[in-house]
This record gives sequence, structure tokens and C-alpha cells, in this order.
Amino acid sequence: MRYQFYTLALLIIFATPPSHAQEAIFLIRHAEQMIDVEDPPLTEAGHKRATAWADILKKSGIRAVYTSKKRRTKQTGEFIAEALEIPLESVPRKEVTRLVEKIRTQNAGERVLIVTHSRQMPKIFKELGLSAEVSQKATFTKAEYGNLFVFIPEGEDGGMVLQLRY
Repeated sequence: MRYQFYTLALLIIFATPPSHAQEAIFLIRHAEQMIDVEDPPLTEAGHKRATAWADILKKSGIRAVYTSKKRRTKQTGEFIAEALEIPLESVPRKEVTRLVEKIRTQNAGERVLIVTHSRQMPKIFKELGLSAEVSQKATFTKAEYGNLFVFIPEGEDGGMVLQLRY
């Protein structure tokens, strides 16, 4: 039932074709990770969440999946990219400007997914052109892994962000 709600919400969001270059950018945080480990992998719960994200996003029309070079984001993104039958691309997490530029040039007019880290989310929104006030609202605790943000650009004035929770 929960997946049906997300699918319905995504269909409603994209029922009307946009009039701008970038269609939408989906952002999630990596799934649950092991702690006290160098470059931690996903836990069993993390694998389950990544699989659930893959099911939720399977019919979203996403054409590219971007992650950082950290294992937890790559593992989360791999489940989704495999379900969508598309490649995964990794960009160092501190290269937010480069990531956004790649999306704008290589994926113009498409829907893309960014699997990122909690501290990077506001930086990505700011780079996308959202105000500092809106960017700072895209924060959550380290224990939260179930947020899905959908950024829909609106011309030169930034855009709209929709937040869903799994």
C-alpha cells in the first residue's frame, strides 16, 4: 500500500510536461550504514531500504543515478540503477558544483536521482538555485533515512521541493 501511494504521488507530480530544461531531480540519503567502520557498507536494514527505494522509484522515469564515491551511497544507488536498468555514476561528494553541472549538461530535460549524504543535501539544493532558507529546511537527523526530496526547477527562480517519507 505504501508503494502505491508513492507511485501515485510521482504520477501526479509529473502529469503535466514541464516547460524548463531539467525535468526533476530526486534526492535521497544513502540507506542505513554500519558504524565505526572506514567507508562503511550498508547494514541488512540498509539493503532492505535500498531495495524498497528501487521498488518505489522503478516507474519514476529516472534516466541517471548519481552517487558519491563512498560505499554506502554506491550500494544504495546500485539497487536502484539495476531496477531501472541504467548505469550508475559516482562523483566525489565534495564536488557539488561539478555534480550539478553534469546533471544540467548531460541530463538536461531528464529526471535524475542523486544518492547523497545528510550534510550534502542543503549544499546541493543551494547549488540548484534554491534560497538558503529553503536549502536549510532539507535537513534531518543522522537517524533518518526515509526522506525522498523531489526538486522541480521553475525557470531562473530556483524551483519547488517536495518532501516525501518512506
